Amino acid sequence: MIPCQSNAWCELEKRFKEAFSNYTECKRAQDKLKKLKMKNDNLDEYLSAFKTLVLHANLDVNDPTNLQTFALGLPQSLADACIKMENPETYEQWRATVQCQQKIYLKTKSLHSEYRTLNPSCTQGQGQRQTSGWVWCCQDSLLFKRVVKR
Repeated sequence: MIPCQSNAWCELEKRFKEAFSNYTECKRAQDKLKKLKMKNDNLDEYLSAFKTLVLHANLDVNDPTNLQTFALGLPQSLADACIKMENPETYEQWRATVQCQQKIYLKTKSLHSEYRTLNPSCTQGQGQRQTSGWVWCCQDSLLFKRVVKR
């Protein structure tokens, strides 16, 4: 049915533009999705961009191909850790697992950064002794061992 304020040609033109615009928007979103990569440890930005592009491309976020695209956009070590930890099968499982793994990674990175700040002259090479700071140690079931300068 054609609205009263419009004629048949105007309505046809309007519908044509809507259909063409939707197609090009979908195609652009699909192209961007294939190129999307997580940058600079910014997981929130990646998750938001992925979800937005999937919606604009009218894709099913849980389709195995789209889940693979999601995983390939992550750093390989992060994707591997997620698979080893939970073997996610849905987007929500991937999102939860990747957020958990990213939190662990950032804590570890922060700890290592803090460690270097506390003891910048220390190296952790084989056979080298450390005079102060924290040492990663697996002896006697201890994870950390405080070494005090004497």
